[in-house]
Amino acid sequence: MQRIFRRIFSRITRRATYPTFIAALVGLVLLARPAPANAQEGETADVPPVVITGIGILGGFPTGEFGDNVKNPGIGVSGFVGYIIPRTPAVIGLDLGYMIYGHERRTEQFSLTIPDVLVDVVTENNIFSMNAFLRLMTGTTAPLRFYVEGVVGFHYLFTSTAIENLPRLSGEEIASSTNLDDFAFTKGVGGGVLIEVWGAGEDRTSQNRTVRSVSLDVRMRYHDGSEADYLKRGDIVRRSGTAELNITKSTTDLITAHLGIAVDF
Repeated sequence: MQRIFRRIFSRITRRATYPTFIAALVGLVLLARPAPANAQEGETADVPPVVITGIGILGGFPTGEFGDNVKNPGIGVSGFVGYIIPRTPAVIGLDLGYMIYGHERRTEQFSLTIPDVLVDVVTENNIFSMNAFLRLMTGTTAPLRFYVEGVVGFHYLFTSTAIENLPRLSGEEIASSTNLDDFAFTKGVGGGVLIEVWGAGEDRTSQNRTVRSVSLDVRMRYHDGSEADYLKRGDIVRRSGTAELNITKSTTDLITAHLGIAVDF
């Protein structure tokens, strides 16, 4: 699956440029101009939404130099909130994401002087992301809405190790430490589709702005990440009571896929 995503996006990024993306945005604006309301007297008009928010599962697929070094994909969660600019197809907003792209767990003695107490030692490689986005959608109330977007933000890459009580299902964290962390600034493009699964429609008025609709949100993005230091799974080498870090430095390009639920208000 990771190879398929890489092949698709490598072709896209070779052929597509930011000027072509801007042209696509302009074309979408022309196609997505909202039609004037034609509600007759005595009928309840469908009030367009002004806020959209959502949450879902986030998958990350390292590509470029990052993909050469990190072979496994990441998995996590992401959420966003956006403001739908009235009488335009534009949405501005902010989203947050968190994913784990490496995980190690081992059972050790609590210490050399307490060999009869066992604990779990968990090391995780993580990415926390924050992005501002500008999105253009084909309409605001249609049951099927396509969108394209530009994003700018950062990735915070960090590796942490924690000691947890046993058993694993009910273990509590005893202590933790961040082994390495760094920031990577990012910019990118993306697109997706909102598939409405429930709509309030005529129940909404300008005085009663309840939930307008609930939609399935499917989205993909390409993030062009700057250079950063990071660790991969297995990059902490422990010998003779010390821990050595095999630090990797490269660009941090990333393809992300989001599958979740979006709610319009």
